[in-house]
Amino acid sequence: MSYIGSYKLFFDAILSHSRQKGDALACVFQTHGVETAKKLTYGELNKLVLQRSRFLLHHGYMDQPIALLFPNGLDFVVNFLACLASGVIAVPLNVSRNAQQMERIVAILDDAGVEAILTTAAVRTQLEQQLHEIPKLYGRSWTWIDEHQSESPDIALPVISPDKLALIQYTSGSTSLPKGVMVSHDNLVENQKAIQEAYNYQEGLVGGGWLPQFHDMGLIGQMLQPLFLGGTYVFMPPMNFVQRPLRWLELISQYRLHSSASPNFGYKHCVKCIKDSVDLSHLDLSCWQVALNGSEPIDIDTMNSFSDKFRQYGFDPKAFSPCYGLAESTLFVSGGPRLTGAQTLSLDKEAFESGKVIEADKGKIAVNCGLISSRLRVRIVNPDTTEVCEEGEIGEVWVSGPSVAQGYWKNIEKTEECFHAQLKCPDGKYYLRTGDMGFIHKGMLFITGRIKEMLIIRGRNLYPYDIECTCNDYYYAAGNNGASVFTIDENGESKLALIVEIQRKHFAECDHHKLINDLQEAVMASHNIVFDKLILVKPGTIPKTSSGKIKRTACRDLINFV
Repeated sequence: MSYIGSYKLFFDAILSHSRQKGDALACVFQTHGVETAKKLTYGELNKLVLQRSRFLLHHGYMDQPIALLFPNGLDFVVNFLACLASGVIAVPLNVSRNAQQMERIVAILDDAGVEAILTTAAVRTQLEQQLHEIPKLYGRSWTWIDEHQSESPDIALPVISPDKLALIQYTSGSTSLPKGVMVSHDNLVENQKAIQEAYNYQEGLVGGGWLPQFHDMGLIGQMLQPLFLGGTYVFMPPMNFVQRPLRWLELISQYRLHSSASPNFGYKHCVKCIKDSVDLSHLDLSCWQVALNGSEPIDIDTMNSFSDKFRQYGFDPKAFSPCYGLAESTLFVSGGPRLTGAQTLSLDKEAFESGKVIEADKGKIAVNCGLISSRLRVRIVNPDTTEVCEEGEIGEVWVSGPSVAQGYWKNIEKTEECFHAQLKCPDGKYYLRTGDMGFIHKGMLFITGRIKEMLIIRGRNLYPYDIECTCNDYYYAAGNNGASVFTIDENGESKLALIVEIQRKHFAECDHHKLINDLQEAVMASHNIVFDKLILVKPGTIPKTSSGKIKRTACRDLINFV
C-alpha cells in the first residue's frame, strides 16, 4: 500500500509517474480491433497535459468552470487532467445527438455558469448544428476550445490547495433536475485511496473497460484509479460495447485487465447477446480479478448466469465484487474484499417489507455491496426521526468522511439538507444523506432501494426494482431496464401503475390482453400485488437518464398519454 498517503493532489501522481516511468504505457484507447488502438506513455501524456494546462492558464480560466464535451477518447483524458493541473473546475458532460439531452446539457451549462467548452472540432460542428435545429436554443453561444487551439506560453503550474474545487459532477437526474456535486481535489485523492485500499490494488494496475468517461463510475473508478497507481487505463467507446458486448471481454483478455466495471445491465447484456454458437476460444478471462458491479440495483441471478457462461473461458466467479457509491461521496463507499465473490442474504419477506432484517431459508434475496471503507463512517438512520437504527433494521444510509463532496453547486438549501445532516443524538459529525435505504450486516453494506422510489402499499414497503425485474424476465418483454413501477394519484387515491416495454414483433402481433394477464399473474405470484393500471409500450418508450436510469416522474406523465 505504498501509494496510500503519497499524493496531496491527483496530478502530483501523474507528474511523479512521468518522471519515474515516462516510457511506461499510461492509456490505450481501442475503438475496434487491436490495430485501431491509440496509446500514450506517461511522458507523452504529461507533455500534452502541460501544453493544454498552460493554454488554460494563459487565457485566465483558473478557478472557472469549463465544460468537457468529448466522446470517450484520449482527448478527454488529456483535457480533464489539464483542468486538474491548472486549477480549472472541470464539468464533464455527455455528448448526445438527442434533442432532449441537448436541452439538458444547455441547462447544466447555464447552472454551472460555463463560458467555455473544451471539445473537438468535429463535436463542435455537431453541437452547433444541433443548437441551430432546436428553436428554443438557437442563438446560444460559448467560447469553444478544440484541438486546434494549442498555443501555450511557458507558464508555471499554480500551487493548488487541496480544498479547492476540482470538478462539478452533475447527477443523472432520474427523479429531479440534475444537481452539480462539488468535488474538491482532496475528495478525489481520498476516494482514490479508498478504492485502492478496498481492492488491494498495486502499483501498475491495468484496468478499464467501456464505461462513459463523463459518468462518475467511469471517471473516478475506471479512468483515474489506474493512472493514480502508475498503471494502464485501457478503454473503448461505450456504444461499441452496446452494439457488440463481446468487444468488452476481448479487451479484457487482450490487454490482461485486472479490474473492469459495469452496471448490472452490462453483465446481463453479455449473457443475452453473446450467443452460445459464437466461437470464444480466443478468450482468456483469468486475468480479471475484480469484476465490479455497481451504479444500479444488483441482481445475483445475472452474476450467476454470467459466471456459468464464461467460467470455461477463465472467468473466476470470486472476481465478482458488488459495490456501492454515489457522486455525492465522490464515488466509492463500499466494496470488496477482492476475490470474495457475490454474496447474499436470504431474508424473511414479511419482515423485510416491514423494515426488519431477519434471515430465512427462502425469501427475499439481498446482495452484499461489500465492506464499508475504513476511511468513511456509515450509519443506518431512521429518515423520519434521524435516530440511528437498531441492528437488524432497514434505514437510510448516511455517510461521513473525507471523500464526501462539498455540496451542490449554487444550491445552499439542498446542500444543507443533504450534506449537513446530524443524528438525533449528535456525534460531532455532519453526514451525507444518500437517499438510499439499506442495512449493515457484519460490516457489510446492503442496499435495498431509494427512499423516493419506495412504495408503501397497505403497510408494506415495496421496492420498484424487485417488481421490475419480474416484468423484465417475462418472455415477451424487451428487457434492458424496460419496465417502470410507480404510483399515480386518481381522485385523491394512490394507485399502483406499471409500464412494460414489449419486443416490437410481439407488441404488434400478440393479444395485449393476454400479455397484461400474464404480467399480472407473474407479479402476483412473486410479490402478491395487483396493478391498478398496466400499460404495454414499444421498446425505447420509457424515459431514462443519460446513464440509463428510469425517470419515474416522467413515467407518471407518460402514462396519461399512452
